[in-house]
Amino acid sequence: MNMNERIPARIVCVLVLAALAAAGVQARAADGDLVKAAVDGTKRVALAGTRPAWARAEHARGEVDADLRLDRVSVLLNRTPERQAAFDALLRDQQDPQSPRFHQWLDAAQIGERYGASAHDLDALSDWLRSEGLRVEAVAPARTRVIVSGRSADVARAFDTSLAWFDGDQGRRIGAKSEPRVPAAFASAVRGVVGLDTVAFRPSHRMSAPRSGSIAKGAPAPASTSCGADGCDYVVFPADFARIYGLDTPPASNVGGSGVSIAIVGRERVYPADISNFQSIIHAAPRAAQVIVPPGSIDPGDPASTCSTTGGTPSCTDPGDEIGDQFEATLDVELAGASAPGADIKLVVAADSDTRNGVQDAIEYVIDTSPPPAKILSISFLSCEPDNGASIAHYLDGLFAQAAAEGISVLVASGDSGAAGCEDHTKPPTAGQSLAINVLCASGYVTCVGGTEFADRADPSQYWNADDGHNYLSARGYIPEGAWNEPVGDDGSTTHGATGGGTSLYIPKPAWQVGAGVPANALRNTPDVALTASSHDGYFTCMAAQRGPCTVSAGRFSFLVSSGTSASAPAMAGVVARIAENYSGGQGNLNPRLYALAAHPSYAVFHDVTPGSSGVASCDVAVPSLCNNSTPGPDGLAGGLQGYAVTDGYDRATGLGSIAADHLMANWGGAQPPGVVLNQHGISGSWAAPTAQSQGILMTVHPDFYGPGSGLLFGGWFTYGAEAGDGARWYTIQGEVAGTTAILPVYRTTGGSLHTLQATTTAPVGAATLNFYDCTHGTLDYSVDGFSGVMSLTRQLSNVTCATNGNNGASAGHYLLSGVWADVAKDSGQGLVLDLNPAQHVLFGAWYTFAAGAAAGADATTQRWYTLQATLPSGTQINAIPLYESTGGAFASATPATTTAVGSASLTFHSCTSATLTYAFDAGTNGGQHGTLELSRLTPAPAGCHL
Repeated sequence: MNMNERIPARIVCVLVLAALAAAGVQARAADGDLVKAAVDGTKRVALAGTRPAWARAEHARGEVDADLRLDRVSVLLNRTPERQAAFDALLRDQQDPQSPRFHQWLDAAQIGERYGASAHDLDALSDWLRSEGLRVEAVAPARTRVIVSGRSADVARAFDTSLAWFDGDQGRRIGAKSEPRVPAAFASAVRGVVGLDTVAFRPSHRMSAPRSGSIAKGAPAPASTSCGADGCDYVVFPADFARIYGLDTPPASNVGGSGVSIAIVGRERVYPADISNFQSIIHAAPRAAQVIVPPGSIDPGDPASTCSTTGGTPSCTDPGDEIGDQFEATLDVELAGASAPGADIKLVVAADSDTRNGVQDAIEYVIDTSPPPAKILSISFLSCEPDNGASIAHYLDGLFAQAAAEGISVLVASGDSGAAGCEDHTKPPTAGQSLAINVLCASGYVTCVGGTEFADRADPSQYWNADDGHNYLSARGYIPEGAWNEPVGDDGSTTHGATGGGTSLYIPKPAWQVGAGVPANALRNTPDVALTASSHDGYFTCMAAQRGPCTVSAGRFSFLVSSGTSASAPAMAGVVARIAENYSGGQGNLNPRLYALAAHPSYAVFHDVTPGSSGVASCDVAVPSLCNNSTPGPDGLAGGLQGYAVTDGYDRATGLGSIAADHLMANWGGAQPPGVVLNQHGISGSWAAPTAQSQGILMTVHPDFYGPGSGLLFGGWFTYGAEAGDGARWYTIQGEVAGTTAILPVYRTTGGSLHTLQATTTAPVGAATLNFYDCTHGTLDYSVDGFSGVMSLTRQLSNVTCATNGNNGASAGHYLLSGVWADVAKDSGQGLVLDLNPAQHVLFGAWYTFAAGAAAGADATTQRWYTLQATLPSGTQINAIPLYESTGGAFASATPATTTAVGSASLTFHSCTSATLTYAFDAGTNGGQHGTLELSRLTPAPAGCHL
């Protein structure tokens, strides 16, 4: 229902002129075009943030041949603000057990129909692309990408750039020599282009030399052959993994993933005998992996089944990239299947070429196919975020958001180079390391899986039996863990071998990423969870093409030991398959539930990795060890990169910790999301970000406005333009709130004049996600007017009646006068939001208005806002209230601002819905103006309000 039909008419006339309820926003999501003007190829705008860091002039090695065909270039599309807000609301509701849309998944085409680009915009863009000589191959089902192909010369001309070959650490690849540019008519509709620059993904595994084991029960543990002066390294067989992480304990042991499919992203096929031999050794029922080659992608061909020790190909001692990719696929299929022996494993493979990216082809296939081939997607590849730039990060974030809406849970390996995510973990450390994460992990719609290392060296007999039990079980139970960090190789030289983690450069922090230990920053932090990843106690693996076929001869067999976060991710995917079986299907984005469960330590879902559990007596974050993911330098432990230490609660080395699968399964459907119920008047008050100078948001909530459990929230956001000196700006945030999180449209009102009925225009300019994790702290995740980020909000006056469960306590009448007020008879598009706090005897308010005499139809530069601050008396009249004007600040930043008294006012309340404000400005931008506002409250008086 349209908000205009659900709110009294007087609200529509003033500050909330264009407000829509959440349902109204969704109804309008089916309308709206972003391409408003005729397409003129001579007027262009650059698509900022699309060029990768490696495409530098000094690395260029000549132009790409004009006739080289680029088969899959994707033009990325924006949604309208209304459609984006509606899509965000869907994603929230799909994870809210109280919502009727809980776990109501859509397919890709349904997402496109309801939330994608309009037919008008798609037609306009497609027509232009064809006019440039390109072939439109497809519009992605979700209507967020238009895929084209063409000669490289035509592609470069279309986007007003040139393409060249570049050399770098990842070999030769194609890149654009300048930011691509599109006609200005597409400035709002097009967000980027993917396919002009080659993205280099690499697998994140490690493998040992072949080892030997015995099939005889009670024989020495297979890894005992690697015992040395530093003790024994133990191999983690599936039975050990199950014992350590609780998969062999009810209720986790009651299910095995039956009826659930796991899609594995790969670039090579697996050798079927490797999988069957692996299953035979661990006594699992034989289940072959289904291999899928996406239509139109490059088939990698047959897998290798042997290797050469005499210089042939593939080499046993120096395997090439193809063998590395085959090992990754083999590892992932074996471990996912071992964690979920009843699940169907689908290996989606596509090879790379100079112009195609197999990993992208495989990911897009799984997510774009209707219905999806699997509701769990495991990705054990990595590419450093800074190298790829904002465009790739946002492209992947959009894909994974689509996956979440389809009910697909995405698991990604965090990386194997510690905090230095741009370092190649297969090569020695360099001197120029920098903080970076895996770009595939940056999205909040991905569960990023880091690595741990068992802290068992001091007394291994406490945790491991001396010989094998059934199915090679030698682990006795859970083993304390530190962060996976093995900075020294077998030859004594420094090496990269540590759990990836850190903070995204581009993706805002999701509203659910809160809790003990979570950094007070505005960006996405990784990883989310972690599982064992070290070679010290690596995973049992079979692969004939590296002399570990697991074929039994004379009672013995050769096998490999694998490690890295690429092992952790598919192992976690198997755990998720068990959850999916137990809880009747796909779970979508796992993270809101994981962080909700972490907020309840009594559930014991996570093994928190701390300095104590790591076994490091004195943790120095500058020295690589099990208490951090710092990295070594080229010549020793010193001189590397300082990463992140493990801490109580969340940390950027191991996330929330490793899982106790039995407790995870038992509590998956029970805990409600943490946070504060928004449908309560107690949210009303003054809120600000400590890092944002002289700006904030006054909010008011009218509980149960739309019915039981569903209230109306209105927020006035007073801030500034993008740069210091741009002047005042203000926005309104408004809509329906229920539960603990709300995704609300944000509006901008322009064209008015101080205390007049001059016509104003109110238009949506973005959306904001609001979440409070207690009654005095919260977050605002916004995408507004070209800005995006996350503000950490703090209540500026003391809490009066807010309660986590929304049960408002009794309050003095003054507090219930807090709300939205306006002179509905004499003003257009302007008003006040007041916060009356009897606990501190303080009145704080903000007046959202315009410059006196501003021209009709003027833009946002004529907006003005003033704050009112005074001591709250016991009566109904407040005199000599100073009026303050702040100048010099910048939007959501710490840029210093100057606040000056520019006038005074008096405020008299006649009832809970009527008041009079007289004002006089003696300075500032409205100096000399004076008058009287006959104010009306714009919502009904709250229950219990009295004077």
